[in-house]
Amino acid sequence: MNGLSLFTLLLVATSSLQAQDWAKKMFATLEHDFGTVAKNSKQEFRFEFTNLYEESLHITGVRASCGCTIPTAEQDTIKTFEKGTILATYNTEAFAGARGATVTVTFDKPYFAEVQLQVAGFIRTDLTFSPSRLEFGEFSISDKPRMEFNVSHAGVSDWQITDVRSKKSYYEVEILERTQLANQVGYKLGVQLKDNIPVGYLQDHLIIVTNDLQNQEIKLPVTGKVSAPVTLSPASLLLGIMQKDSEITKRLILRADQPFTIDSLKCDHPGVSFKLTGDEPKKIHLVPVTFNSGLSPQKVRATITAKVNLNGEITLTCPLSATIE
Repeated sequence: MNGLSLFTLLLVATSSLQAQDWAKKMFATLEHDFGTVAKNSKQEFRFEFTNLYEESLHITGVRASCGCTIPTAEQDTIKTFEKGTILATYNTEAFAGARGATVTVTFDKPYFAEVQLQVAGFIRTDLTFSPSRLEFGEFSISDKPRMEFNVSHAGVSDWQITDVRSKKSYYEVEILERTQLANQVGYKLGVQLKDNIPVGYLQDHLIIVTNDLQNQEIKLPVTGKVSAPVTLSPASLLLGIMQKDSEITKRLILRADQPFTIDSLKCDHPGVSFKLTGDEPKKIHLVPVTFNSGLSPQKVRATITAKVNLNGEITLTCPLSATIE
């Protein structure tokens, strides 16, 4: 092979890799370490990504290099500025010890690309959690649900839980009971969610700290969905392609189970205006939103911010996008 041909092949390969960077940029993270987890525990992680482009995305498939990880594309088509997720399920039932995998996500639209996601962890066979994860389900932020769980360890009788930690300060954990049998130790613990938990999906874990210096920390997954007492829909205003010097009016719906008032509605783009009718408390507020495209071609990316009052101030946001030609 002459030097020119080799240079051409290298140039094509480099261009191909650079061409796929558009897909990598969408992902919040490209790797996840499950850490040390218990055998038969339910371990999942969602790789989240956002479509940053005007064209819709399409996923043709996902695959893993090892059966220790089962990947799933939870959406195959993602529109402009919408979010998608790749669910990675760690197979703690069939595998043990240190396990890792590469998850490959394949896109065919708007262009072909493959993104590699890395998964790792260590599965212990001497520990069990019951339940296998703390699933709080969907609940209102005004509620503060509580759950109990059990930890069992087989092997040595002097095994102890010395602490329970989390990277987030959303939990109050207490040890309720400790039992000890021949070569087996059991714990019952209670978890209370605190007032500072934010609205949205809860995907977290508690870190069980033990006196086992070789495997001192074990992760217990925590999941749930925290709903706001007031909701705003649609989740985003996608105005599409507009002509210069034109207007379009859409409607925002703010809804709650109890009457509330709207204190303010603002947008960080000067072409957006709102029409509020009255200031009396209501369970549903219908607010017309008018967007004036202006005289210049541009891509508009803005945020609408609503401040409402329902037993205190609540802030809601809604992204707005438009292309002016």
